[in-house]
Amino acid sequence: MISSYRLGDLVMFDLPENEKNKILTEYPNSIGSKYILEKRNNTHCNNIDLITKIVMEEILQNLEFLPKNITDSTLIHLRLGDVVAGNEWHEQIKRPLEVEYIKSLVSNDSNPKYVIGKCFFACTSSTNYEECINKSNEYLHNVINELQAEYFNSGNADIDLCCGVKSKLFIQGRGFFSKLIVDIRKRLNLNSIETSTHD
Repeated sequence: MISSYRLGDLVMFDLPENEKNKILTEYPNSIGSKYILEKRNNTHCNNIDLITKIVMEEILQNLEFLPKNITDSTLIHLRLGDVVAGNEWHEQIKRPLEVEYIKSLVSNDSNPKYVIGKCFFACTSSTNYEECINKSNEYLHNVINELQAEYFNSGNADIDLCCGVKSKLFIQGRGFFSKLIVDIRKRLNLNSIETSTHD
């Protein structure tokens, strides 16, 4: 249930070496591992430029795992899990966006809509897992129903990242994973709706 794969934090904050080594060991073929290895070989390269290059290569290799109409779709990222009901300050400032607010962002949007996100817990997360999971499921259900959206459950953060970059329009959720998608899309001159006042 607890994951060391904090891709947003890896790129935005440059995780400590022990955490990078854990990613290399636990997720050896991931975007995160490729990023760590390339960054070690080229310490002066821009983080967003490097991750953008890697993600574009991953998209080409994984098109079959993305929704067929992703380039015509609006993708909404939901940060679920610890931030939904966790008690730590860093979880409380990342509470999910109100369903009505998300709905207002797409009120004139006729694109097909997908929602990505899964219950995420890191070693720094609160441990009231059951409450967080139950409230996450309820929140996800409400968003899908209100937006007439489809939940795309790839089970893989890298595929979710590729979807976020490949979509026609991306709507930012909470946390640095979502911010990472926005920053990559900026590099590619793609449209996003930025919503997060606290990362």
